[in-house]
Amino acid sequence: MTASQNRVALLIGATGVTGTPAAEELLRAGWKVYAVSRRTPRLRAGTPLERLHHLPFDLTDAAATRTALSRCADITHIYYCGNDPRPPVRLAMITNVLDAVEAAAPHFTNLHLLQGMKYYGVHLGRLRIPARETDLRVPGCDFYYSEEDLVINRQRDKAWTWTALRPHSVCGYAAGNPMNVASVLGIYAGMLKELGRPLIFPASPACFDRQFHCVDAEFLARAAMHLSTTAGCGNNAYNISNGSTYTWQSLWPALAAYFELEPRGSAGYTLSEFLADKQPLWDAMTVKYGLAPFPCERASRWAQGDYTAPNSRFACEYDNVSDISKLRGTGFAESVDNQAMFLRLFARCRAEKLLP
Repeated sequence: MTASQNRVALLIGATGVTGTPAAEELLRAGWKVYAVSRRTPRLRAGTPLERLHHLPFDLTDAAATRTALSRCADITHIYYCGNDPRPPVRLAMITNVLDAVEAAAPHFTNLHLLQGMKYYGVHLGRLRIPARETDLRVPGCDFYYSEEDLVINRQRDKAWTWTALRPHSVCGYAAGNPMNVASVLGIYAGMLKELGRPLIFPASPACFDRQFHCVDAEFLARAAMHLSTTAGCGNNAYNISNGSTYTWQSLWPALAAYFELEPRGSAGYTLSEFLADKQPLWDAMTVKYGLAPFPCERASRWAQGDYTAPNSRFACEYDNVSDISKLRGTGFAESVDNQAMFLRLFARCRAEKLLP
């Protein structure tokens, strides 16, 4: 039996833009996967499913969590992609999972947390560039801190370790969960083409040439697997990006060419503002082109996120870059071309009938 076949993952949040690609990557690598989510994960065709076990229990229910996981004594790793906007609920969820796994799984080895650049306060305003894992915590910015502190305290004097990755703008495809920068940008481009307009940059001129980075979801999953199984990586957090920065100005011509549109600079509106009243347009396009439903009524709020205006989840008027040398130092040498990633995800969305 190979090392991968001896590894058993408990994947929390298996239907999100991070969880679905993680399930696919783990299964392709030969892992057994317990996938926790309300809905059954809808995975890419060709993914081996014989080692996938779906567990649809309620993470906020301590008794239900303990009962469900009591039958999973072979768990070796937890990949925690769960989330909730309410901090007390987030803490209760991860506490319930740890209580259950520690009681049931004697070979539990590592808990991997998915964090993000909000650790550095990216949603609040300018941050130190490049952001490093050694940066001080930002006062009033407890988006991940309480969860991390809970895990650090639980791990103390235990045999298992924790690891964490801090990406920004994770881009991927998850059936039934379409919200990420690539898919929403593709929806925007599709609407402009339907309206006979050029591909206008939907943010301010100030953000058109700012430095950004993003992370391919499949690449993120492979990095998580590397950290959780490589000696010496435990009890540490790591920044991650595709490996290089970009500006929207540099990407815009290639993105426009994919949709056969003329690229244009800023028009003075934001993506949130544009999408706010476009559900009727998208409904008509869905019928016209036979597309899968897309919740445009949520897209506008998603694009803004909890960023301080005029900044948003889509783009900021300040650079957003982290240092990834710590991750590279662990031996993880992969990288992803940013432009190629966007074009590949547009093609995937078209193949899945999310885009015309």
